[in-house]
Formats: sequence, structure tokens, C-alpha cells
Amino acid sequence: MTTLIQSEYALGAQIAPTPSAANVCAYRASVTLAADQVAADTIIEMGCLPTGCQLLDAIVDTDQLDSGDSPTITFNVGVMSGTFGDDDTSRTCDDSIIDGATTAQAGGVVRPTLTSAFRETFEDPYGNDISTPVEPVGIGIEIETGPATAKGGTIGLTLYYTG
Repeated sequence: MTTLIQSEYALGAQIAPTPSAANVCAYRASVTLAADQVAADTIIEMGCLPTGCQLLDAIVDTDQLDSGDSPTITFNVGVMSGTFGDDDTSRTCDDSIIDGATTAQAGGVVRPTLTSAFRETFEDPYGNDISTPVEPVGIGIEIETGPATAKGGTIGLTLYYTG
């Protein structure tokens, strides 16, 4: 069963900035996980790509979340299904921004290496593919492969985008 954890941005306690014209905006969301939350099929809704915005970059910074001698943890970063901010464990997270990152095995920073991160398309109300969302879109981190030995720590995501 999927576990859904939400940052302050996903819970509505913090609001992602909205650019005016072609300005670049950025924000960093973070979540501190207890060791028992570091498990396969855990999805962390970090924040959103606001309406009418296009992703320019994403940076994940993470503590070591797997302290085993042979760490196994991997994670994906991508667009979430459903409505941004909904506390619904049936929501999913794709791997369109970062796929199979091993960064949480030792801790560190990772950025997108997939072209899909910058070529995401969204459907408008008429069924056409467009390059910016018509409503805020949740961006999440999914622990794809669980750790050998779970360790609590902080994981953060900084999103850069333009309107």
C-alpha cells in the first residue's frame, strides 16, 4: 500500500510563488522523515508546478536515508496524478523528472538527466497537449526501492520555473 506524505506546500501552509511575465521563480520544499517512513512505495508530495508555468530545473538534496552496508534505496521525481494537495493514497508519482536516483544511499544532490523533465506536456480542457498546466500540478518524490537499513533524515526539492 502506498504511503502519502505531504510537505507544507502540499498541505497549503506555504504557497509556491507565481511568476509575472517571463520571470523565473524558485522555492524549496523539504520533509524530515522518520526511519519507519523511509520505505518502498512512499510518495512525498513536495509541492507544485503552478498554473501556466514551465519547469526549468529541479534539485533534490537528501540526507543518507539507507545506512546498510549494501544500500539499495532508489527514488523517482515526477508529476503526481490527481489534484494537487489531495490526501489520497491512490495518487501516483511518475518518473518524468528524475528516474532511479541512488543519491539517498549516501546523501547528496541530484538534478534531472532526462529530457522529459523539460518537455512535460499537459492536457487542456479540450484534450490538446500543451506545455504548461491549466491548474497546479503536484510534484513528488517516490521511494521506488526501499532501503537495506532505513535511516531517518531530510529530503528537499527546489523547483525553478517560469510563467
